[in-house]
Amino acid sequence: MPSIDISSQTGKDFSGDVLIVPVFSGRERHRLPLAISKVARQVMDENDFKADYLEVVPLHHPNGVKECRWMLLVGLGEEEAVTHNKIRKAVGTAARFALKKKWRKVGIVSPSTSGLDHDEVQVAVLEGILLADYDFVTYKGKPEPKRFESVEVFTNGDDTRKARRRLPQIEAGVAACHRVRDLANTPPADLYPESFAAEAQKIAKQHKLGIEILGPDELAKGNFNAVLAVGRGSARTPRVVKLEYKPKEKAKRHIVLVGKGVTFDSGGLSLKDAANMETMKDDMTGAAIVLATLAACAQTEAPVQVTGLLGLVENMPGGASYKPGDVLRSRSGKTIEVLNTDAEGRLVLADLLDWASGMEADHIVDLATLTGACVVALGDGVSGVMGTDQKLVERLLDAGSRTGEYLWQLPLVEDYKEGLRSKVADVKNITGTRYGGAITAGLFLNEFVTLHSWAHVDLAGGWSSSERDYRPHGATGEGPRWLLDWILG
Repeated sequence: MPSIDISSQTGKDFSGDVLIVPVFSGRERHRLPLAISKVARQVMDENDFKADYLEVVPLHHPNGVKECRWMLLVGLGEEEAVTHNKIRKAVGTAARFALKKKWRKVGIVSPSTSGLDHDEVQVAVLEGILLADYDFVTYKGKPEPKRFESVEVFTNGDDTRKARRRLPQIEAGVAACHRVRDLANTPPADLYPESFAAEAQKIAKQHKLGIEILGPDELAKGNFNAVLAVGRGSARTPRVVKLEYKPKEKAKRHIVLVGKGVTFDSGGLSLKDAANMETMKDDMTGAAIVLATLAACAQTEAPVQVTGLLGLVENMPGGASYKPGDVLRSRSGKTIEVLNTDAEGRLVLADLLDWASGMEADHIVDLATLTGACVVALGDGVSGVMGTDQKLVERLLDAGSRTGEYLWQLPLVEDYKEGLRSKVADVKNITGTRYGGAITAGLFLNEFVTLHSWAHVDLAGGWSSSERDYRPHGATGEGPRWLLDWILG
């Protein structure tokens, strides 16, 4: 994390590598500091920069900013249409440009607009630039990450106190995002159930979290039969990790977070198509989000008790693999007919949700890269959420909206349960139809939850095939920031 300073100055005397200046299209640019406004006006009047949304123009040795080698103009579009998330993304776009130029010392002018709260604009600016400050180079021959050394935010006279107070939460959320990116980007040869559990143990020690790791013997004794079945085809044996964060004072409530952690998903005997299988290393994103969120709760000293459950398996088509037609007796005692071994995440979650239901929590939230159907329905930038407690779902939706990591509610249609009925077991793991797959997956999970307040999040925004705004190519790291917003709210 770079050093961060928030100043009420204008930025015209900034001395560093680059000063980022977000600019509205039209005449609104006059609210920039005078020396900077002159530069922006000149290039706009010459039609070299229209300040269209996400448009970036670098300027060398701009007049009036004598101490800074570069100024970077980034467009915000029309002021009437601006939102906090547009500011976050515009700043992130400019920051990614600066990273590629290897500019280390960055200044940014927080835009002034009558339509948005200035304090929240400052927060969006900080989040945009810090979320963009990421470079995964672990597997490069000469790993030299392009990262910022320092970030200075200039508010042009606006009060900075609220942004300063929010800074610890912002930093914790961004650090959690980067942690998820690191884990999900790691090749499956290096991140497998045992090594993931070891990483969780390391992070738990660092943040003073309670931790319990269940190996194959403990899982067998605990009747985690669905978890064990999914992992049978792999030489890498499963692990289930329980993490515990408790505040120093009496907790206001108890939340259990459950994460799917399939460290590689080949589909098992129901083998996936080879196209894009390399991205199946990210099928553990739900577990990574839970782990990173627990660490962020400890960093921010959240007043809530949070338990995290990680179901870590590798789904491979080995000789001992579970098979279509098998019937599994889950931890709850309910039996599951397996029709497709590529619908494995819900089997892992079934055992964990049953365990979570006995933990006397106020809320259970599970997170999983569960269905391609959710991506088809919502695209790769919005995650689906469904649940049994509408107030809980609405709070999660609000948290996603505030952080710019959007969720959309899908209904738990009772009539669709008919498709999950099995002739030989209590339920089957797929319906056999391609319609409503995200919803029927949620209905399947609901079979194993006894707590009244439960929500399921089908993560559709966990991987990006190309760089966009503050999100690099690969794992986006979305999840911990909206969870932390909800937990602290």
